[in-house]
Amino acid sequence: MSNVLLVEPDYRSKFPPLGLMKLSTYHKTEGDRVTFVRGRDPDLRSVNWHRIYVSSLFTWELPRTLRTIKYYRTAIDNPKDIFVGGTGVTLLPQYIRDQTDVTVIEGQLDRPNMLGMGSKAVAKLTPDYSIIDDIPNYEYFPADAYFTRITRGCIRSCKFCSVPILEREFGFFKNLRKQIEEVDTRYGERQNLVIMDNNILGIDRIAAVFQDIAKAGFEAGAKRNGRQRWVDFNQGLDARLISKDPSLAEGLASICTSPVRLAFDFVGMERPYRNAVKILTQHGFTEFTNYMLFNFKDTPEELYHRIWINAELNLELGIRITGFPMRFVPMDDIRRGHVAEQWKWRYLRGIQCILLATRGLISPNPEFIRAAFGESVDKFFEILAMPDRYIIYRQEYKSNGADEWRRLFRRLRPHKKGEFLRLLEDLNRNHRQRKQRIAGINGLFAKLLEHYYPNGDSPPRTPKEDNLLQQGVSVGQVSRPGAFGQICQ
Repeated sequence: MSNVLLVEPDYRSKFPPLGLMKLSTYHKTEGDRVTFVRGRDPDLRSVNWHRIYVSSLFTWELPRTLRTIKYYRTAIDNPKDIFVGGTGVTLLPQYIRDQTDVTVIEGQLDRPNMLGMGSKAVAKLTPDYSIIDDIPNYEYFPADAYFTRITRGCIRSCKFCSVPILEREFGFFKNLRKQIEEVDTRYGERQNLVIMDNNILGIDRIAAVFQDIAKAGFEAGAKRNGRQRWVDFNQGLDARLISKDPSLAEGLASICTSPVRLAFDFVGMERPYRNAVKILTQHGFTEFTNYMLFNFKDTPEELYHRIWINAELNLELGIRITGFPMRFVPMDDIRRGHVAEQWKWRYLRGIQCILLATRGLISPNPEFIRAAFGESVDKFFEILAMPDRYIIYRQEYKSNGADEWRRLFRRLRPHKKGEFLRLLEDLNRNHRQRKQRIAGINGLFAKLLEHYYPNGDSPPRTPKEDNLLQQGVSVGQVSRPGAFGQICQ
């Protein structure tokens, strides 16, 4: 019997670590003793482990992953017995290899001998739900659901997405009913169903998949213990496929799909996106939570336009489409500092501040959009340029700084506004020299900067503000809220 430690670094993670959960199943089957932990635990660091596994999520969390690896290094005799895998490591394996001597696993554990001679393939094992039941001060969402994969890969090769790198071939992965039966037998029945496929509607046998979902107890209107059940295709559904084949909407309506999640990643998708929403509405769907990529090859104007498209559909069809913007982050980025050609750093920061105030979501209510994003593109740009606290606490600062800032900002000619926004980006990047730089600036710029950096210093933020502004709202690595390219949420 070996002592095995499974470690998820303490980055923000909505979903449970399925890779570690499958490793737990594997090692328990081998008769090993398994312990799971989030973050760095001094008590577990003092134990001598036979093997340690550390997961990774997005590439911008690799520095945190590296700190976690180094923290537990003294708890094992041979660094090669620390195994590191996951999305971030698969996309940037050299980052870990250059700074440690641990064993790096690229890709999925879908072949024998990847964990040593005689080891089994792990990818299709049933996750061990028991290891996440008693994590102190942390709760994964949703708490009472099956987490499943029916297909792997994707039929598309979007340049902003990491799926073509992580899962090169598209096809069937594992029978859903078998997955559910295995969980029921080992851990008990679950209330809801989360399907984490990248593009499940692209599979040839999708009609049979819908039938399997219904037969597993998730037909339209299904209840368990008197409570409504739901099926969440969490990585999003392909609007272009639904627009082309309306029978897909019929299949989704035959099961308890809720909410519908579509991707509206660029303005060129407008026609099939509108059509897909209308088709789904005709089949009884009224609640949508739709992903909106930005900071890739789009412009701020195009994001603003897509936000209003949701509002138009909302009013026209009597439905509710909640927008979920996701900022693109390149797959080799460990700092989340990417600013696309058509964007500016201050505009991305402004979007973060708006979404902080709205908990990351955009209501389709026109009054809300006008208040949060402005009633015109020009007002939208002006809001994005405002100091953080003037955006987040709009009403509180309206007559206490924001009106004065707006008066000064509007005095700038267009080319001067561009120059000022570049200055803000530079000051953000070089924060150690910021106060000294600001002291040497005169005129209108100096008056404006006083609103961003009173007396040359950054105004204090609440813990909630600081947490969300640091995390951002991003995309690009493996899923939307869990694996799409590396999308920051």
